[in-house]
Amino acid sequence: MSSARLIAVVLAAALLAGCGMAKDKAAEYYLGKARKTASAQNPGQAEVIGAFADLDRALKYAPDSPAAIEVLGRLAETAAKSGFSGAQELEAAALKKALAASPLNWTAREALTNFYSARGDTGGLEAMAAQAQEIYGSGDAGAKYSALLSGLAARASALPWIESEAYLSLNKAPDTLFEKAAAYEAGARRVLAMKAELEKLGATDPSVRKTAPAALTSAAEVAAADALRDPAALAAVCAFNARLAAEPAFKKAVEQAVQGNASLVRKDYAQARAYYQGALNHYPALIDARRQLAEADFQEGAALAAAGGNRKAASQLLYKAYGGISAVIQEAAAGGSLVPFLKPARFLGESYSLKAACLAALRAVEGDRLRNTARLEAEFKAALDEALKLNPEGRLARELLERYTKEGF
Repeated sequence: MSSARLIAVVLAAALLAGCGMAKDKAAEYYLGKARKTASAQNPGQAEVIGAFADLDRALKYAPDSPAAIEVLGRLAETAAKSGFSGAQELEAAALKKALAASPLNWTAREALTNFYSARGDTGGLEAMAAQAQEIYGSGDAGAKYSALLSGLAARASALPWIESEAYLSLNKAPDTLFEKAAAYEAGARRVLAMKAELEKLGATDPSVRKTAPAALTSAAEVAAADALRDPAALAAVCAFNARLAAEPAFKKAVEQAVQGNASLVRKDYAQARAYYQGALNHYPALIDARRQLAEADFQEGAALAAAGGNRKAASQLLYKAYGGISAVIQEAAAGGSLVPFLKPARFLGESYSLKAACLAALRAVEGDRLRNTARLEAEFKAALDEALKLNPEGRLARELLERYTKEGF
C-alpha cells in the first residue's frame, strides 16, 4: 500500500472514531439532562416532556444504551408520581423507537415486555413474542438465545392475564370462555416448548448463556415459573378443551351454564334456573351447573326475605338451596368441577360458604320456628370452618364469620 493511501486510511479511521466519540458524548449529554429530571422531587409537566425528548435524542445517538432505558423507567415513575398522566404513553413510545433503531437492545425489549405485562396488554405481549421469533430465525447463536428468552418472557407474562380473562368470562360469554381456554392451552404449550429449546441451546453451546443479559434471563425464568406454577390447573384446561372437542353435549352444557351465570348476575333467577337445568339435561355430571342452581335458589330466597316477601316461599327456596349445595359438596369431594379456571379448593370452599350462608339465612328467616337449632349451628360452624380452610380469602365466608362472632347463630 502506498504511503499516501495508508495516510488516507488512517485519517478515515480517526474520523470514524471521532464520530463515534462525538455520538457517545452527545448521548451522555442528553442522558444527563433527563437523569436530572428523573431524580427531581416534583418536576413540572413541561420539564417532564422535555426530559422524555432528551431521552429520545440520547437513544438516537446510542440506541443500544442500557443506561438510557434505566433512566427512562425512573423518569416514567417520577412523572407518574408527580401526576403527569401522559408518562406511560411517552415511555412506551420511547421504548418502541429504541427497538426500531436497535432490535437487539435486550434491555429495551425487556422493559417494553414488562410495560405490557403490568397493564395486561396481551396483544402487546403477543407482538413482542412475534418480534422475538423473527430475531430468533435470523440471528447468530447468542442472538437466538436472547431472542428466545425475550419471547419466553412475553408469552409467559401473557398467560396469567389470559387465565384471568377466562375466569371473568365464566359469568359473561361462553364463546369467550372457549376462546380463552384454547389460547391458554396453546400459550402454555409454547412456553413449555420454548423452555425446552432454551435448555437445548444452552447444552449445545454453554457460552450463549453468558451472552444473555442477566436481567433478561431472570425475567424469563420468573415469568415462566409464574405461568407454569400450577401443573394441575393446566391439566384441567387441557382436559376441558379435549372434552369440548369430543363431546358436543358437554360443550352445549357448559354454554348453557355460562349463560345461566350471566342471567344470575342480572338477578333473573327464573332464566338462570332454566339455563342450569338445560345444562344438566345435556350433561348430568356437570357439577358446576348443579352448584349454581343452588346459588340461584339461595339468592332468590335471601332477596325475598330481605324485601319482606312471603316467608314460607323464602324458606322453601333456602331449604332447597341447602339440600342442593349439601349434595354438591358430597359430589365435589369425589370428582370436583369440570370447568377450569376455578381451583378445586376454591370451588369446594365457596360451596361450603354457600351451605353456611343457607343455614344462617334459614335461622334469620325462621327464627324460633327453626327446629334442631343446636345441630344446625354445629353444621353451620363446621361448614364455615371448611370454607375458611379451603378458601381463606373468600368474602362470603369472612363476612359470615364476622357476623357470627358478633351476633351468634
